[in-house]
Amino acid sequence: MYMIKKSLSLFIALIAFTVNLSAQIGNSGDIQLFPGTRYEIGGITVTGADNLDPTVIQLLSGLTVGDKITIPGNELSDAVKKLWDQKLFADVRIVVVQKTGSVIFLEIRLMELPRLSRFYFVGVKKSKQDDLREELKLSRGTIITDNLIITSENRINKLFRDKGYLNVTSNIEVELDSSTVGTATLRIEVNPGERIKIANINFFGNEHFDDGDLRGEMEETKRYAWFNVFRSSKFIRHDYQADLRAVVDFYNAQGYRDARVVTDSVYQISPDRVMIDVTIEEGPKYYFRNITFLGNSKYPTELLRRVLQIEKGDVYDSERLNERVSFDPDGNDLASIYLDNGYLFSNVTPVEVRIENDSIDIEIRIREGRQATINSVKVSGNDRTNDHVIYRELRTRPGDLFSRSDIQRTIRELAQLGYFDARSIGVNPVPDPQTGTVDLEYTVVEQSTSQLELQGGWGAGQIVGTLGLSFNNFSARNMFKADEWAPLPSGDGQTINLRAQASGRYFQSYSASFTEPWLGGQKPRSLTTSIYHNINQSIAVGGYKISITGVNVGMGTRLKWPDDYFTAYVGAEMRIFNSRQYNLLPDGISRNFNMSFTLKRDNRDIPIFPTRGSSFSFTLEATPWFKSTEAGIADQPASEKYDWIEYHKWKFNADWYTEIAKNTVFRGYAEFGFLGSYTDDYGLSPFERFFVGGDGLQNFSIDGREIVGLRGYPNLSLSSSGGDPLFNKFTFELRYLISPNPSAQIFALSFLEAGNSFSNFEEFRPFNLKRSAGVGVRIFMPMFGLLGVDLGYGFDPVGNVGSPSGWQTHFVIGQQF
Repeated sequence: MYMIKKSLSLFIALIAFTVNLSAQIGNSGDIQLFPGTRYEIGGITVTGADNLDPTVIQLLSGLTVGDKITIPGNELSDAVKKLWDQKLFADVRIVVVQKTGSVIFLEIRLMELPRLSRFYFVGVKKSKQDDLREELKLSRGTIITDNLIITSENRINKLFRDKGYLNVTSNIEVELDSSTVGTATLRIEVNPGERIKIANINFFGNEHFDDGDLRGEMEETKRYAWFNVFRSSKFIRHDYQADLRAVVDFYNAQGYRDARVVTDSVYQISPDRVMIDVTIEEGPKYYFRNITFLGNSKYPTELLRRVLQIEKGDVYDSERLNERVSFDPDGNDLASIYLDNGYLFSNVTPVEVRIENDSIDIEIRIREGRQATINSVKVSGNDRTNDHVIYRELRTRPGDLFSRSDIQRTIRELAQLGYFDARSIGVNPVPDPQTGTVDLEYTVVEQSTSQLELQGGWGAGQIVGTLGLSFNNFSARNMFKADEWAPLPSGDGQTINLRAQASGRYFQSYSASFTEPWLGGQKPRSLTTSIYHNINQSIAVGGYKISITGVNVGMGTRLKWPDDYFTAYVGAEMRIFNSRQYNLLPDGISRNFNMSFTLKRDNRDIPIFPTRGSSFSFTLEATPWFKSTEAGIADQPASEKYDWIEYHKWKFNADWYTEIAKNTVFRGYAEFGFLGSYTDDYGLSPFERFFVGGDGLQNFSIDGREIVGLRGYPNLSLSSSGGDPLFNKFTFELRYLISPNPSAQIFALSFLEAGNSFSNFEEFRPFNLKRSAGVGVRIFMPMFGLLGVDLGYGFDPVGNVGSPSGWQTHFVIGQQF
């Protein structure tokens, strides 16, 4: 019956079109035409198309002066159809306006579709109208066609359905303008209806897993519940379909290879609620049985088995099998063994060869092929960064054997430079099986690397301000080339930092530093120099004052052992303190000349939002034995005793990241610091101590102190007034990437943190810690660096106060905890 109705409708429509087309072809006045007679076209005129070129319209019609046509006939019918197909006209007619013998003159009479003058919305709030304008992208002068109206309505409906308004309706009406001929206004009426949420998700047929387990695998489709704080319960069709596949993937990973969704239904139970029913067929649970390798001649079977890490009797998981064969994110799979040793043309394929009862036999078929060497390497997309800065970081060079791990390492090194969008770095290998070579092209997208800090104000009768510039891709060799200043010469990877801060006479700080990451340009050896001068003083006459002036120089190098993720840094620094009645420091000048050594290993994948990898660092900073062994040193006045400061300082930190879900990363962090003296008579230096608590910002730390942030507690609140020589700290964070946009990366985090400081080793209790928890958000903008805010709750009291520290707000500027 349905097909009969459909055929009848098509037949009626065809008749109507034929009648209408006949009406659009005719003559003017009393011109007599004879059916079946061939007439020659003597001329063609076009009327009613003021905005279009008549010559173009004639060409579109397919009619040409001199053609011979029959009236009625296919020639004029085809011409009318061709003009209708342009979707530019509300009416098309072709009329014979003159006849001389067998020569006729035609007039193509057109009525143009109106053009858009403006549009307005009815039924939606202004905030929603802005989204609609962005989605529709309507512009003045656009021809209003049926297709434009239908497409616009569909876009409107999709926009609202994606936000959970499943019952949305829209209607667009064309209102002809009376003041301007040929233009019209669109009246766009939208009725979003109720926002539809999911009341519940019911599963049927699931015997081995309960409904909660399966609902947990649905990433975007969540039922309405108070505890779903970070997930919306709105129903979006394409997300729902993806989540159904995720449920099946979950079953597959648990050995249920044949699991499938038999039926699913979504039905409304109220104007703003839908119910979802999903019926599952689980099937039997399978296990791996015999795993054999076929075609391997370069590597022994035992080695391949160790890499595969799947044993007889393991639960069958096709996703895990594919990961161990070819798609391990860390590159520890079978295919990587071959790809890391030049076998670009190799192929490793797992095949199910036998299924018996609940067991599956796997045959891993290997085609090794020949080794490939790298023919050429090039980089594209670096508009500002010079080629040599990039090429010195490449681990793939012409003539080397092809290695996938070297390519991945190269991408990581390019990301660590900070000059490019880490998520946009790619590689395009072009293999040539005939020659056994491959060409590599790395693609990068430049991002801003400079940071500007500028703030100012007036308070307490004084100017307060900060001016800072961090230029991370500087070129010193182009300083004297005027055409390279835009605004500074760039492209050689050097770093310049300039900063000035002042709060009237109360506090002033000036600093400058320069880093050359590849000294000499041949090896990854860095040179860093800096100079600074800070003053903090009381405005009152005879009040306290302290200043510090320092200069340091250091060299770093990349090591090859134990692996080339290690770096070593050696530095020397001279600091001169000049204090008067400041805290517990001695009056007069104190000098600090120290040497430092840092050993670090860092294999994090990307700098701002790492998803995997770790960073470990050990630092030893020490001064020479200037006078600690002198007789009577313990009895000397502090101003003499500490005119040359002596100490040794040990610091260790470990940072570890792992991605537990898409855009969700777990971070673990531990930190330890100890300040010691060479002799008991000399004792601990009053300088260079640790202060724990608060946001961790380094403002006003001009007595050499190191400030260790611990959220949930006031600044410096967990250490004695003069600082402590010992501390430890632990942090656990769960991070979620909200926006990966390189111009403004945003992520939210929750944290658990604990730490404390101690006056000596006898009192050191590594687990007697002050605890806190909270949430925060970070935004990284290349121009301003890392900014953020944390809200932390301290569970333990501070000092002699019996109540917990409570809620504390901390701001983050240019650093990460």
